[in-house]
This record gives sequence, C-alpha cells and structure tokens, in this order.
Amino acid sequence: MNSHLAAVVVLASTARVPLLSRIVAKLTKEPSLAVATSGGIRATVVEPSTKEHATIVFLNGGTQRGCDHPAVQRLSRGMGRTGCRVVAPELPGLREGELTPATLDLVVATACEAASSSATGRVTLFGVSAGASLALLAAADAALEDRVDRVVAIAPWADLEAIVELATTGIYDGAPRATTPLVRQFVDSSLRVLGGTDEVEAALVRLSPLHVAARVDVPVELAAAVDEGYFPVEEVRKLAAALPDGRLTLTPLLDHVTLRPAVRVRDLIRFVRFTARSFGQRTQKRAGTAAQPLKFLAVGSGGYVIGLAVFASLYAVGAPYVGASIAAYLFANALMYLGNRYFTFRLGHSGFWRAYGRYVAVGILIAALNALLLAALVEGCGLGARLGQAISLLLITPPAFVAFKRWTFKLHQI
Repeated sequence: MNSHLAAVVVLASTARVPLLSRIVAKLTKEPSLAVATSGGIRATVVEPSTKEHATIVFLNGGTQRGCDHPAVQRLSRGMGRTGCRVVAPELPGLREGELTPATLDLVVATACEAASSSATGRVTLFGVSAGASLALLAAADAALEDRVDRVVAIAPWADLEAIVELATTGIYDGAPRATTPLVRQFVDSSLRVLGGTDEVEAALVRLSPLHVAARVDVPVELAAAVDEGYFPVEEVRKLAAALPDGRLTLTPLLDHVTLRPAVRVRDLIRFVRFTARSFGQRTQKRAGTAAQPLKFLAVGSGGYVIGLAVFASLYAVGAPYVGASIAAYLFANALMYLGNRYFTFRLGHSGFWRAYGRYVAVGILIAALNALLLAALVEGCGLGARLGQAISLLLITPPAFVAFKRWTFKLHQI
C-alpha cells in the first residue's frame, strides 16, 4: 500500500472521520484480532487479511483500560488494514500507573518474540507517552540489535529524573512549570514500587531514553503537541537533538496523544506526512530495490577503475603484486562503502560505523579471495599481473554484492 494512502487509512480508522472512515472500512480488509501470549505476558495481536509486510509492536501509555482502550483498538485495527501485523502487550503495572525496569525487560522480550515470528525478522516499535519512552529504550537494547526497522514515538519523556522533579516539586529545568495530576500520580505510584534510594536512582537512569539515544541507530519519528501539557516539549526536543537519525514533528493536532480536529490544512498535511513516514517506509524502500544492482555496478565500476589505478601505481614502484592488490582493494573498498551507503542503498547516517566495520570485514575477506585468485591466474595460468587483477576483480564482484547487501547493510530483500 502506498505510504500516504496507508496514513489516510490509519488516521481515518483511529479518528473516526465521518464518511472517510466508512469509505476506508469498505475499501480495505478487516484484520483479525486475538488475545495471545507474547514475551510471557498477555498481548492483543492483530493479523492483517492481506500479506504481512511489517510487524509493529505497539506500546501503550499509562491508562486504566490498557490495550482494551477503544482508541488503542481502533489504531491497531487501522494499522492491520494497511497490511501490518500488530502486537500490543499488556504491560504489567501500566494500568495502575506504575513503571519499573522490569517493564522495560518485558518490552524487550515481547519485541524479540515478535521479531522472531515476523515475516521480515524485524519490527517497528511504536509507542505513545510512557510507551514511547519504552520504545526508544528497547531500540537501544543489545538483544534487539539489527531487529528494529524504526521507532515511532509520540509524546515521550527524555530524562525521567527531570519528570520526577517536575511532578514532585513543580520545577523543571530550574523554573516553575505546571503539569497534570495524572503525571504526578504516575510518578508517585512508580516511586512507591521502586524501593530504596539506590533502586530509585538506578531506575531513573535506566528509564531515561536520553542516556541511550546515541545508540538508537535506526530512523526515529518523533511527534508531540505544540502545547504539550504532560511532559514539557523540551523533552522531545532534547531527544530529537540526541538521536542519530531522529525527526521531530510538533503539531497542534495532538492533545498529548489524542488526536484533535484539524484547524488548518497545512497542519493536517504535515501530520499525514509524519504518519506516512511512520507506516510507509518499508514500501518506499522496496520501490527502489530494482535499481540497486545497477547502482552497485556503477559504484563498483568506479571502485574497479580506482583499484586498478592504485594497483598499477604501487606495482610500478616495486611493490609485490599480492601486497599491491590487497592495498588497492582496501582503498577502493573504503570509497565504495561511501558510494553504496549513500547512493546504492540510501541508508543515511544512522549506524555508519557499525556497518563500516562489517564492510571492512567483508572487504578483507574479498581482498584475500581476490589475492588468491590473482595468484592462481598469474602463477598457474601465466597471465600478466595487470590482466590477472582485472579478471579476478570481475569474478569476485557478484558474491561481493550479495555479501555487502545481505550482511553489511542487513538488507535481505533482493
């Protein structure tokens, strides 16, 4: 489904837009809804009637109705109508407004199980309010490394210690600031179950996404109300600045996490774009995969020419041909990493150095295989070193493409 069409389906299903919601219900297939166990806890699971193209782990905020809340049910079904599988865990304590590190452990366990059962092996983490902060924290957990596509976080906090200070003293960032009774109740309930001072301090650190934001190496879509009355809007701004690949949408269409009627068309368009990016990225990425081999070939051709030139230069000044081959390949390999990352696969900056480490590892393996093949052509077949290098590079390119795409960049759709 087109990303903007998916956005319309989700928003119309959630907000119950007159007439449009009926049209969406008629033109899309109703997903099935069941209660199951995920990560050892109760969860609502929405299965799409069409072929699944993504799995979303939806994390609710602190509400007494939990996943049974009508808005949560409508949102989950709306996502199901776009072809997404949705797993919404009933996190213990959140109905009572209690949050502990154990809550985060259950989020990670649920997301791991959902990723394992997903058609893609990966999940999107989507959270609102407290669930938004939990989604960001889970995305940084080592257990979910390379298993998260992106994070969507609506109205998260960044630093829980600052929220506790706000709720207990009415002070935020050194100045008086108002908040809602619900935030004060949430903080009070959580502090009561956390235990002693040491336990509280450790929990505040662990449950603050700002401390792990630099490790969230996937795209993050952030949204918050321009007049946010629960957590100060500065919290989401801090996260947007700290995340490697975060994008913030401030909108008057939100009342914390509840949708408001649109007053201006411009605001509605901006929020539809936010929703489209949140639910449509996988579709957009697939659209460009057909051109990837050609782009890889173009980058590889440039690296091929550069590698040959460097090899010829080193060989001309007396370097052994095997050593010259390895040095030339690794130099060209570094340049091709930049070309493939930003031109072939268009991955952006997130996870740059981690992927580069994998790229170097594959490059070293390919360089070693290339050197062995070159030696066989030169010593066994009697070819000249320059001709042998040209032939060996041509033979090694196809397996290199597969290795770089599927392992280095973790892209398994060809």
